[in-house]
Amino acid sequence: MVTVLIIKVMTMLKKLMGAFTALILIGVLITGFLSMEIAKNYYYNSVEEKLVSDARMLKMELIKAASSGGQPDYEGICDRYGGIVGERITIIRIDGKVLGDSELDAGDMENHIDRPEIQQALATGLGKSTRKSDSLNTELLYIAMPYTDGKHTAGIIRVSLPLGKISDIQKKIWGYIILAIFAGIAVAVVLGYRYLYGLTRPIKEITEAAVTIAGGRFDRRVHVWTDDEIGRLGNTFNFMADKLNNMIEELRDDKSKIEAILTSSMNGVIAVDNNGKVMITNPVAERLLDIQEKNVVGRDLFELARNKEAARALKDILTSGKDGPVELSLTWPDEIIIRIFSSPIMLKGRHGRVIGTLMIIQDITDIRKLEKIRSDFVANVTHELRTPLTSIRGFIETLKEGAIEDPERRRRFMEIIEIEAERLERLIEDILLLSEIENRTFPLPVDRIDVEEIITEDILGMLGRKAEEKSITLKTYFEDGLPYLLMNTDRFKQMMINLVDNAIKYTPRGGRVLVSAYKNDGLMVIRVKDTGIGIPEEHHKRLFERFYRVDRGRSRKLGGTGLGLAIVKHIVLSVDGSIKVSSQPGVGTEFKIEIPLKRGE
Repeated sequence: MVTVLIIKVMTMLKKLMGAFTALILIGVLITGFLSMEIAKNYYYNSVEEKLVSDARMLKMELIKAASSGGQPDYEGICDRYGGIVGERITIIRIDGKVLGDSELDAGDMENHIDRPEIQQALATGLGKSTRKSDSLNTELLYIAMPYTDGKHTAGIIRVSLPLGKISDIQKKIWGYIILAIFAGIAVAVVLGYRYLYGLTRPIKEITEAAVTIAGGRFDRRVHVWTDDEIGRLGNTFNFMADKLNNMIEELRDDKSKIEAILTSSMNGVIAVDNNGKVMITNPVAERLLDIQEKNVVGRDLFELARNKEAARALKDILTSGKDGPVELSLTWPDEIIIRIFSSPIMLKGRHGRVIGTLMIIQDITDIRKLEKIRSDFVANVTHELRTPLTSIRGFIETLKEGAIEDPERRRRFMEIIEIEAERLERLIEDILLLSEIENRTFPLPVDRIDVEEIITEDILGMLGRKAEEKSITLKTYFEDGLPYLLMNTDRFKQMMINLVDNAIKYTPRGGRVLVSAYKNDGLMVIRVKDTGIGIPEEHHKRLFERFYRVDRGRSRKLGGTGLGLAIVKHIVLSVDGSIKVSSQPGVGTEFKIEIPLKRGE
């Protein structure tokens, strides 16, 4: 940029020099042309006067020769006078016959009575003509004057001079003019360049300083040598640079603070002017509106936003002028719920005018999900607790009404009450366990778990009898050299008990349950696969929700609380793992858990 501006300053200097030189050239040319015309006119007048004077002198000679009574020797007179004055001399009789000529033989020349200078001389006493001579084939200036024989006009004296001599003189004048032009231009260029360079050098320095300041270096100043207008301009420029430097520093500090605040904000912030042009925005708002362009200030918000649902909502807010928060659900690119607050942006002052609108966008998707989960959880807990309690209260009332006197009925009712109480106890324990896993703020003790040993001896040893009762075969597969897994032992056991217990519960008699573990790409992979009733695909997404059951009646009959898989999922997530399910009705179900070994291989 600096180079470009320097080039522009040098171009300006060249233009000034060109204009200066052109003015001098025009002045010299005008002076030369005027001088040429003046010299030409003066020379023509001088030549005419000389020719007239020579004609008069020859006229006196002819009058004198005629008064002597003899016949003048016209040829001799013409030759003699022509040699003296260096001109062509011609003597013509009154009828146009040539009597003598200094250049040609008079006898060979045609009649000259029709020559314009002859006609004019006979008419006015003096004839002038500039034309090409037919006999000499050259341009001549003619002067004709009549002479007398004492009483009457005897003939005409004509003197002439070739114009070539006049052209030679003009060429000399032109040579002097051209020499003067070159000399004047040379002197003007030297003196003008020095003057203009001295004039433009401060401007060039000011230009370079302005470009440097525009590039961000606000410490640049210009050096002032004079007290004229340029010097005052330099001093003013330095003062302006100081003020600008202070102002830029303040603006830069304010801008950094605003950017830091906007970037740190968890909410989206958008400010637009009255025409919908972006004044300011932050990364959260750009993400929510799916704005991918980098430079958005000054551009139309509704053209930038790729999320057209959100753009339409914002446009409605701007056009309707709503003050309260607006809540809406978006389906693209993700399903989210946002809340938008808007307020007018007003300038400070007594007559502050509205220059735009500020909009704050909150992503309340997680809040709404948590509210729904809490609401569903409370409803499910209430329902799950009410069911065994209702059953217990009903049997107690039946006993109080007299059934207690019947030993058989009393025993059967007491067993049912015990079963419901145990179910209620398991439900409360699972709720407390799930709450503890979700809300634990400090890490549990981590143990070096031998996965093969705990699954074989503890888990299958505990559930083996239950599998035998249903004639279910329990099989295992463990990769050789399986590394230790760093994880809390109790949590690992709870996770595996829930998975294996579910596999046994939902596998018909004579089925199989396979538990395997192996290492894969830095992960400990644990699979629990059964040949049970299977789960339809439409239930897979909600399988790990609290109290979600594929078949509620069957689950309660088998003693499930509806929290087992939710507990498993939260235990897996607490160790940065993942869990997946694959199942087909009538074929079986497989749960696949992957836990990073970097937690302690």
